[in-house]
Amino acid sequence: DHQLLAGQSILVPTGGRPYVEIYEIKPGDTLFGISRRFNTRVEILRTLNAIADEGHIEAGQRILVPSVDATAFEVYIVVEEDSLFSIAQRFHTVVSLLKSLNGIADGEHIEVGRSILVPKIDEERFERYTIQTADSLHSVSTRYATTEAELVALNGLAGPLDIEVGQVILVPRIDETLYEVYVMAEGDTLFDVARLYKTNVAQLRLLNGLEGRADVPVGRSILAPKVDDAVFQRYIVQAGDTLFAISRRFGVSLEALQVLNQLADSRNIQAGQAILLPAAEEETLDVYVVQLGDTLKKIAEAYDTTVDYLQSLNGISDPNLIQVDEALIVPKARQLLVRPGFGFGVQVLLDAADASALADSVARLGVNWVKIDVPWAEIEPEQGVFQYAALDAMVAAMELADVNIMLNIYAAPDWSRVSFIETLNSQMREYSGPPENLSYLSDFLAHLVTRYAGLVDAYEVWKSPNLLKYWMVPAYHQPAKKTEDGDYSFPDEILLGANIYVRLLQVAHGTIKSYDADALVITGGLAPVGFSDNYNSVDTSTYLNDMLRHGAADYSDGIGAIFSASAVPPSLTCCDKPPGVESHYESFLQYFQDLLTFYQDTLAANGIGGKPVFVTQLGWGTREGTNLAIPSSGFEWLNYTSEVEQALYVKQAYQLVQNQDSPAAMFLYNLNGCAANDEEACFFSLIDAAGEQRPAFAAYAEVPKSADAA
Repeated sequence: DHQLLAGQSILVPTGGRPYVEIYEIKPGDTLFGISRRFNTRVEILRTLNAIADEGHIEAGQRILVPSVDATAFEVYIVVEEDSLFSIAQRFHTVVSLLKSLNGIADGEHIEVGRSILVPKIDEERFERYTIQTADSLHSVSTRYATTEAELVALNGLAGPLDIEVGQVILVPRIDETLYEVYVMAEGDTLFDVARLYKTNVAQLRLLNGLEGRADVPVGRSILAPKVDDAVFQRYIVQAGDTLFAISRRFGVSLEALQVLNQLADSRNIQAGQAILLPAAEEETLDVYVVQLGDTLKKIAEAYDTTVDYLQSLNGISDPNLIQVDEALIVPKARQLLVRPGFGFGVQVLLDAADASALADSVARLGVNWVKIDVPWAEIEPEQGVFQYAALDAMVAAMELADVNIMLNIYAAPDWSRVSFIETLNSQMREYSGPPENLSYLSDFLAHLVTRYAGLVDAYEVWKSPNLLKYWMVPAYHQPAKKTEDGDYSFPDEILLGANIYVRLLQVAHGTIKSYDADALVITGGLAPVGFSDNYNSVDTSTYLNDMLRHGAADYSDGIGAIFSASAVPPSLTCCDKPPGVESHYESFLQYFQDLLTFYQDTLAANGIGGKPVFVTQLGWGTREGTNLAIPSSGFEWLNYTSEVEQALYVKQAYQLVQNQDSPAAMFLYNLNGCAANDEEACFFSLIDAAGEQRPAFAAYAEVPKSADAA
C-alpha cells in the first residue's frame, strides 16, 4: 500500500518464473553467507530488502533473495586455481554463458569463495570423470562406450590431446545393471556381438547410435545389453557335442536353442564356443514369430509373462523395436493341473456392514477357504464381556457362500496383560501380545469354539509370533512401572522366542480340540525375516527350528507360513537380481519357491516331513491403482510391481504349487484391505481404495480350482 513516487525504481519479474523467493534468517546467518547460498551479492540483498546496515539482520526475519531455477542451474563456489575456462569445461558450457549468467565483466577476476551460477548437468545421461595418470582420451572413450570425437565435442576440448591429470570431464553415464561395455576385436562383426549378448544388430545400432550398415572398427567400444544371470546360463560346447544332444540334455527344444543363440544352422557350433541356456532347470522355452500388429505387451499377456522378462529373454533394449517375422523366445505354457484337496483361500478383513457383498466376491473368486483375522481384544474387551456381532455376521455370510473358514486368533486384551508402549524417535509404537496367564486364553477359546463349532473349520493360533509387533511379552514377574510421560518403562526382559510361543500353542490346541475335535489347529504364520536381534524379531529359520524342537508339531495339524514383502516373480529362484527389481531380492525368503523348499526341508530335518504347510498369507503389493498411502521407507519393494505383474504373479504362484506336494493351502492376502482402512493391506487388496477390482481379482478368479476346470 506504499505510495509510489515519480522517478522511483522498482524491481519487476522478468519472465514466467518468480524472480525472487522468501528466505527466513537462521541463527548465525550473515548477509555474506546468504549471498553465497543464493548466488548473489550483498549489495543486491541490501537493495532488495532496504537494509541500510549490513549487520542489521536477526533470526526469524524474512527477506527477499533472488531465486535460482534448480532444474536448470546449480550454484558453484569458486576454489583455488579455478578460472572461468576451467569451470566452463567442468560444467560442459562456455565462458560467455558463465559471464552472462553471473554478470561478470570482461577481464573481471573471480575471487575464491564467490558463488556463481552454472548450467546443471543431466545426471541421467552424463557423469563427471577425473583424468588419471596414463589416461588418454582414447582409453576413456573405450571405457565409456563412446568415441574420442564425441568426448571432444561434449567437453569443448581443442582436441584429443587437450586433457591433463586431475582435469574433470563429462562422460556418458552407463547403467551397469542393464548394460556392459564390449570392445570390438579383430574379426568381430555386430552380428557376432549381438549373438554373444542375446540381442540383434538393430538393437545394438539403436543403443549405440550407429548408423548405416558399416561394421564397427577394431578397438571401438560399444554398449550391449547385459545377459541376465537370473534368466540364462552359459554353456561351453564340448568336443563331440551337437546342438540336438545339448537340447535333449537340458530339456530345451532344438528350435528354441537356435533362436536363443541366433544359429542359422543347428550344425554351426564348435568346441569351446559359449552358448546360452535357460538358467532355471524347469524352465521350458518356446518360439513365437512376431505377427503384424503385435506388441511386446500383447505377446507377454498371451504367454502369462511380463514385458521385462521377454526383454531379458531376447536382449531387447527398446520394447518398441520388434519386427514382423522376427522369432522371439517365450516361456512355454505350463500344463494346468489342480492338486486334489488343495485349499484355494483368500483373506477377508472383518467388516460386518459389508459381509454379504464380501461373500459375493468370495463366491466370484471361486475359492474354497477364507481367512478372517480375529483380534481377541475386540471380541472380549472386558473380562467375561463378549462382542460377537461383527464376527457372527462374517461367519454367517461365509457359511452361506459354502466356503471353509479359518479364524486367526491374536492380540490379547489389555485386561489380560501388561500393556506396553514404546517411545521411539518421538513416535509411539503400541504392541499386542499374549496374555499374562494362559488360562485367560483357554477360557476365551472355550467360549469362541463352542459358539462356532461345526461352522469354523480351522484356527490359526496367533499372528507372526517371531515379530515384537505381535508378540510383546514383558517379564511379568517384574511389575511394569509408568514413567513420568505415562508410558510403561521398558521391561528388563523381552520374552521373544519359540519356546514361549509353543506353551501358548499347547494350551490353544488342547482347548480347541476339547470343544471341536474336527477343527484344524494351524501354527501362526511366521513373518519372513532374515535377521535376529531378539528384540524386534527372530529370523524365520531360527524360530521355525526352535518351534519344532519344542514340540509345535505335536500341538498342531499344520505349520503356518507367510510369503510377502517381495517383488520377485514366483517363477524365479534365489538370488540373482530379477528384471525390474532394484532391492529386497537378496534373501531366499523373498523367493516363493525357495521359501516353500525351506519349509519342506526344515520339517524333514526335524523328522516330520509329512506335516502339512499352510501358507496363511501370500501376496505381492503394488503402489499402482488407488491406495490409502504411498510406500514409506523400508517398503520400496512396493514400487517395483505393477498391477499387471501383481495379477500375473498371483496366477503363477497358484499354478506352480499344483505340481508340488506342499503346501496344503494358500490364502491370498487380501480381498478388502482398502475398504477396511488398513494402509499396508491396501497395497495388496484385490479391490482398491476407489472400489475398483484390480487385475489380480480376475486373474485369481480364472485360476483353475478343480479337475474339471483344468
